Amino acid sequence: MYQIETLKAISTRTSIRRFLNKEIPLEVIRNIVEAGTLAPSGGNRQPWRFIVVTDKSKMKKFDPYYNQKCIKDAPAIIVACVNPHDTWEKYDEDDNCYILDTAAAIQNMLLSIHAQGLGGVWVVSFSKQAVRKELDIPLHWDIVSIVPFGYYDGINNKTPRRDISEVAFLNDLNNPICNN
Repeated sequence: MYQIETLKAISTRTSIRRFLNKEIPLEVIRNIVEAGTLAPSGGNRQPWRFIVVTDKSKMKKFDPYYNQKCIKDAPAIIVACVNPHDTWEKYDEDDNCYILDTAAAIQNMLLSIHAQGLGGVWVVSFSKQAVRKELDIPLHWDIVSIVPFGYYDGINNKTPRRDISEVAFLNDLNNPICNN
């Protein structure tokens, strides 16, 4: 039963870019961020740091180049950062698994957003310099992405996905995993 619910959440989640002007309760925000902290990480280093921003005056400064409506109008934005030194203490400086760790945490948060009846979108095109300045993020932290999220009108325009046979293979590239 649990597996079906998980797969349904994964298959019905989509990127939501238009939000209602409705405040998100702190308990809901906490649940979302907690889902991020439950992601796997290399060596269990948990290098991620999450800054949740609800201050509209700050959020409007995050995107001076593209003026994306989803950033300006979101009730909340998660700024997903990483402290690479947490990973480098255990591994080599050439090890970039901290980015993968944080990406897994972002996916967990997106699924939690969806499971709680909200929508969100993973954004990588924004001004990291403006975000760093506005939130006083230390220079040794990397800003991985931002996740604007909030309540939405319920319209979920699911985008088409590639068929599994185009992207997954068994034993070699000549043997696609088919739906049949």
